[in-house]
Amino acid sequence: MIKSISSKSLGPLVLLLLTALFSLTFFYSTTLWQTYDRKSKSAAISQSQGYIANTASSLNSTYTQWEQCLDPGQNPSYYLSIVVVTRMDDYAGGQHHRLQNFIDSAYLLAERTRENIELLIVEWNPPDDRRGVIDAFRFRRSGYLTYRIITVSNKVHHVLPNRGNSPLHEFEGKNVGIRFARGEFVVCTNQDDIWSHNFHNAVQSRVFEKGIIYLQHQDVHNMQLPPSIVRVPPFADDTVLYNSCRLGNQVWGQFSLPTPLDVTTSRGFHLGHRDTWKIPRGYREEGGVAWMDVEFICTAAWTFDLQVVYSEKGFTCHQEHKNVWELNKEQHNDKNISLEDIRDKKIAYVNKENNWALQQLDIWELELGCIEFRGGLNQ
Repeated sequence: MIKSISSKSLGPLVLLLLTALFSLTFFYSTTLWQTYDRKSKSAAISQSQGYIANTASSLNSTYTQWEQCLDPGQNPSYYLSIVVVTRMDDYAGGQHHRLQNFIDSAYLLAERTRENIELLIVEWNPPDDRRGVIDAFRFRRSGYLTYRIITVSNKVHHVLPNRGNSPLHEFEGKNVGIRFARGEFVVCTNQDDIWSHNFHNAVQSRVFEKGIIYLQHQDVHNMQLPPSIVRVPPFADDTVLYNSCRLGNQVWGQFSLPTPLDVTTSRGFHLGHRDTWKIPRGYREEGGVAWMDVEFICTAAWTFDLQVVYSEKGFTCHQEHKNVWELNKEQHNDKNISLEDIRDKKIAYVNKENNWALQQLDIWELELGCIEFRGGLNQ
């Protein structure tokens, strides 16, 4: 038997239904909010952990993040910054395994000396059809080593002077590294080098001083493979790599350097305090390859009266490869300069103030890239 519902009994029923509906809506909306909140927290945690999901994708950053990545700081953050310039074009053949050996050698230097070190790779004008450095190599994590990759875009490359259509400007790139380096001392070297036991000992002994440019002896390429030119196999393990460049027995922690000399020329390896580098304004920038490292030493010593220390005990070994740079002479910087005139202070070959290391360009608009990371695998 169906009974009619009076208006008096309908009111409480409607109120009950509305209350139930409100409770369900609140529960559902709260559950959704918690779900989205967990996702946002998860994303925030991912970013705070600092991992990159896909290194082959575009690595975008905000202007603030970009500035922070490039900031060298008022005071040094590391004892040493290692600066190298590269481009993924298989330079001289077998580039990949030589550069991987170089990266691993920096890792071993940090681990064995236990000094805080920065490996600063300047990737110059990367080819559009090749992987970038961060996507092509293994970067192992060390408590003493930080990696930074500064990518100089093709937009930057194309607005700079260029001799012989050179795809890479070694000295302009090294100047970029000098400008943004965070180490107390900054060493500029080449992507084919590995660190000798002498350099391990020199870093451990903290022998370097402000106001001095440090050079090393390095043998020239020849068929007999002199001591500082080495063949390191691809995928060398740490023991093989470390012992590939001994260059002498060591009294660890007691490395010594000779007294400063008048001047000498040395190519490839130059080390100085971060402030010392800025006195001669880095390497002169002329848009070509070769010779500017030789000129730099003469300018530092004779134009700016900086002391030069030349170590017969080599700090690096150079991994053997084809000598290809000499073939493209149209890309060479002018070497027909008068060293006598530099010595006699009749002429100075120096970059203009604030017109080197890309200071004259809007590098944000020209898409200079920067990423900093510690290496290793996340678990």
